[in-house]
Amino acid sequence: MQETAAHLVDDVLPDVALRQYVLSPPFELRGLLACKREVLAKMVNFFVRAIFEQLTTWARCQGLAEPKCGAVTFIQRFTKTLNISPHLHVLVLDGVFANEEDGPRFVECPAPTNRDLLSLAQTVFKKMEKFLAKSGYLRSDSDALEEASLTPLERWYVRGLAEPSMLSPSRIVDVKSTAIECGGFSVHAQVRVAQGDRRGRERLCLYAARPPFAEDQLRMSGDGRVRLTLRRPAKNGQGAIVLSPVQFLRRLAWLVPPPAQHQVRYAGVLASASKVRRAIVPRPAPALQLAFPIENMRPQVQKRRMSWAKLLARVYSIDGERCLSCGGRLRPIGAVTESSHVKQTLGRMRRQRCARDPPQLALDL
Repeated sequence: MQETAAHLVDDVLPDVALRQYVLSPPFELRGLLACKREVLAKMVNFFVRAIFEQLTTWARCQGLAEPKCGAVTFIQRFTKTLNISPHLHVLVLDGVFANEEDGPRFVECPAPTNRDLLSLAQTVFKKMEKFLAKSGYLRSDSDALEEASLTPLERWYVRGLAEPSMLSPSRIVDVKSTAIECGGFSVHAQVRVAQGDRRGRERLCLYAARPPFAEDQLRMSGDGRVRLTLRRPAKNGQGAIVLSPVQFLRRLAWLVPPPAQHQVRYAGVLASASKVRRAIVPRPAPALQLAFPIENMRPQVQKRRMSWAKLLARVYSIDGERCLSCGGRLRPIGAVTESSHVKQTLGRMRRQRCARDPPQLALDL
């Protein structure tokens, strides 16, 4: 989660306004979306294209030449109670890039109205209905569909819909929803981050890339069951659910996506094949270019993943590569795994310390 958000903020998302669109499909489609990647891919494609069409239509009415949009789609497969429920969180650049002589220029679009959101829901519903009917997924006999078109693994995913939420039906609390719905497809687009709000942009990326639960939410009760504290109380006011160990592990297994299914997808100007992507994404820091070649010099390969030390420094403000004594930079020189070698290494470190060094914990090895 932290690494994905850092990558998006540092290397992908430009410093422009950002809006989150959330698409929740109807309950009847959740099992099919969980096991059939082609169905999920179609829903992502239909929703993102519908958003882009609304933005580009507004831009052409304003006289903007060749407007282009960009978005990053996160596929979340879970609810707060760890039930399987594939839905989309789409971070859309809240505007368009207009083609001009000196390069692409970003123009913000007005906020979508309820009519715009209803149009998005209607578009996705009509296209998904047509696609499902053409692919043979819409039948009156659901058992025939299960036997004819689903593998044993896919039928196992579909059985996740029968898993109870463990929420009590009592104490119903009336919660007003700002989402617009059509045919079971619900669209929400009230969350927006303004231009220049780097912290807000990273927090939104963290929210979209979050895992199903945090470790602090789990507790083992006295009778051996797992207690999961909800991030926010449910609509009935309940703040936690209790699962048996088998129920908990079964829900985790259902949340694992099938093979070859990307959970983060890029579209528009943020896609890797976009011709204007290089002019839009944040530029990397300039590197030194030597005027003369050096023999046997290894070319520097850009790392795709962030180091653990940099993640600790970014998330917890802990710089593990800085020496507490002199403030210099540290580098790994080897791995010590044997107990006797650990004692020798710590002994040398203690002998080299001076009186001004901070105290260290005595380790019993």
